[in-house]
Amino acid sequence: MPSSLHDKMEVLSRFEVDLPMTDAVEDTEEPISAILLNQRYRNHLIGYFSWVSSFQEQREYQATVPLVHIPHEAFNQWEDYASDRILDHYVEPVFSKDEQEALRAFRDVWNSASDDTPQRLPSLEELIGTESWERLRIAAEKALDVFMRRGPFDWDREEFPMH
Repeated sequence: MPSSLHDKMEVLSRFEVDLPMTDAVEDTEEPISAILLNQRYRNHLIGYFSWVSSFQEQREYQATVPLVHIPHEAFNQWEDYASDRILDHYVEPVFSKDEQEALRAFRDVWNSASDDTPQRLPSLEELIGTESWERLRIAAEKALDVFMRRGPFDWDREEFPMH
């Protein structure tokens, strides 16, 4: 993996959470292509699955950003990146059929975990070890495994140019 992409993914996986919902090429006002936008969202999802799949990373996230309630963040980030209204936009070639399936499988577990936890979630430490939080972690781990078969894509260049 090129070092610049690796560096960006390292930042992403280190809990970069204040990411815009729409992206434009840096320092310009030109819109980016749907392919590039999906590549960026895919990379965000890899970062998301990375920390949700690891209790250690969840604890590090909590320590790094103590004002953020990590359990709420796990639910809210999913809604930001892959709510039902967004999920249908994640199509080939950026999202393989297996990745689309992994997203839907994770969504099903996410919905179940959401139903099984109180609306006002307890602290991270209180949730770790519960059956619903473990289900969510395992589902994220499985999704991450699927996404890492192809790994992250370039942030600035289309991997699948349409021209």
